Amino acid sequence: MEETVDSIDSDLGHADKKVKLTKSTIAMIERKRQNAILLRESRLQCRVTAVSSSSNSDSKASCKPSKNKIVICSKDSSDLTNLLSSVNCRECNIHCNASYLYEKFGENVCDECRAKDKDQFKLMSKTDAKNEFVLKDCDLDLREPLLKFSTAPNPHNQRAGFMKLYLLGQVYERACEVHGGDEGIDKAILQRSKNREVLAQQKMNKKLKELRKNSKPRQMKKAHVHEYGKEVYDEDNDEYSHCCKSCHYTETYEKL
Repeated sequence: MEETVDSIDSDLGHADKKVKLTKSTIAMIERKRQNAILLRESRLQCRVTAVSSSSNSDSKASCKPSKNKIVICSKDSSDLTNLLSSVNCRECNIHCNASYLYEKFGENVCDECRAKDKDQFKLMSKTDAKNEFVLKDCDLDLREPLLKFSTAPNPHNQRAGFMKLYLLGQVYERACEVHGGDEGIDKAILQRSKNREVLAQQKMNKKLKELRKNSKPRQMKKAHVHEYGKEVYDEDNDEYSHCCKSCHYTETYEKL
């Protein structure tokens, strides 16, 4: 039987009841969280680098119309420069405009770096994202800014159509926004576990109540008491006997 440890007692509802999580589950959650944090920090560092480089460019460029030339206003010149400029991988600093993560999720990571660290740049299905980070459909599909995703056939059910795949680091950032950081995520996980235990207990109580209601009470069988008839004497064997009136049991005995 797998060893379990007591989780932190949450201040939310049912505070008197503790939830037990296995060590393997806690280790898996912590490993995925650390990978997501690394991805988040690298994304933030990339954003700071992009902002610093764009701030050094001349934002006061003039805009003069010409008949045979494209008119570029100073307000959009920096955006156009970013589109035309080469995007480098934040891990190895090589060109990554055509990489999978950049095209699908806007992450400056080349395909080689993604292959080297599959755990950090892991993709997860919508169901896993909701279960591991206690998120709702609206948190993934409606909350601004909308999370980017890719699609892939469902390996478990081909008739179910395509499933959505999200980037682990981006899902972790969304969970921090929804729950207010790591502590909020931990509390949400513990509260969900407690709610599941309460619902399971209520379901069990309901089943027991239905069984008691539908089951017939047992009738206790009364012990049989012989009711003997007339006594008969056997001269040849010098024995007496009498027979039960209901079960026809015959008892033979001698008299002194």
